[in-house]
Amino acid sequence: MGTTAHIEPSVLRWARESAGYDLDEAARKARLPREKLAAAENGEALLTLRQAEDAARAFKRPLASLFLSKPPLEETVAHQFRRLPDAPEPPWPPEMHLLARSITERQRAAAHLLDELEIESPWPDLEVRFSSDPDVFAEWTRALLQVSLEEQKSWRDRAGYRPLGRWREAIEDLGVLVMQDGSMAVEVMRGFAALHPVAPGIVLNTKDDPRARSFTLLHELGHLLLLRAKARGLDDLEKWCERFAASVLMPGAPFSTEFSRFRAEAVSLLDAVDEVALSFGVTPAAATTRARTLKLAPGGDLDAVSRAIRARATGARKGGGDHYGNVVARLGRGYARLVFSALDADAVTSAGASALLGTKVDGFPKLRKRLGDQTDES
Repeated sequence: MGTTAHIEPSVLRWARESAGYDLDEAARKARLPREKLAAAENGEALLTLRQAEDAARAFKRPLASLFLSKPPLEETVAHQFRRLPDAPEPPWPPEMHLLARSITERQRAAAHLLDELEIESPWPDLEVRFSSDPDVFAEWTRALLQVSLEEQKSWRDRAGYRPLGRWREAIEDLGVLVMQDGSMAVEVMRGFAALHPVAPGIVLNTKDDPRARSFTLLHELGHLLLLRAKARGLDDLEKWCERFAASVLMPGAPFSTEFSRFRAEAVSLLDAVDEVALSFGVTPAAATTRARTLKLAPGGDLDAVSRAIRARATGARKGGGDHYGNVVARLGRGYARLVFSALDADAVTSAGASALLGTKVDGFPKLRKRLGDQTDES
């Protein structure tokens, strides 16, 4: 029998529950008999040191945390989730718990590095000129992000990576960490906003279409700006943010003009929708919804377009890209650049930077090079 690990039962239970696992799933992940884990949580048995290591690995906790005298008080971070229709409601799956926790830890690390480097994040001083009209607020937001219509229309990319990268950079300039993750299906999570006074975050699902991710990115920015402005009295927050995101990406008057032009030139309404979607860097489904909102075509005709779009859908997108591109997407360019700035200023050691980036030191040159790329390929 191995060395005994004297773990406080309540701490072991906290580690499991904070990861979102029930006993059966936790035992499977930790490669422990369910009865042994249950007995350890009830104070009726002790794990071996090797079993404790397996449990810590399964629950994504440092081994040392299992030897605390009592469960720690962790700050609760409110997350605003944007889900597809019929997506499962809480309780969250374990992957969601682990992702939310890792994002919170990354935000804390970013705030610490900003303090160490004496860099002022623009977010805390951002003055939000709120309007309850999402179209008016969207116009103000475009000015804040300094994205002109001419610039946006130059981002033409059928895959949608270029618009996503440009919107992401503009939002990162506000002090928002934009991160991506592919651990869950799109049907479970498209994205969420993570609150923080200095380093707010937005997380996107890499399994989603890049053009849809741009929409989610603006939707979640809407949540953050509303919270920053302490806005009150909005009846349906999700619908408001949907309208806001659509208006930022597809401003009413320019979109109507472009739609009418393409409709006059195109062979079919579907072709016109495809062209205007490419022009504004959105999905054809989003362009169809915007055309419906602005009453640019008969509802029945747009219904037929929606059916055609659904019929040609190829299903969920799987993550791709090179390894370092995926690392940049996961961490967010703003966060990765901040870590390298701290490393260059000797505010963190190479080992510390490696831990913060989740990358070996000998991979730093390739990661730095990847940070210089302008497109988002994952």
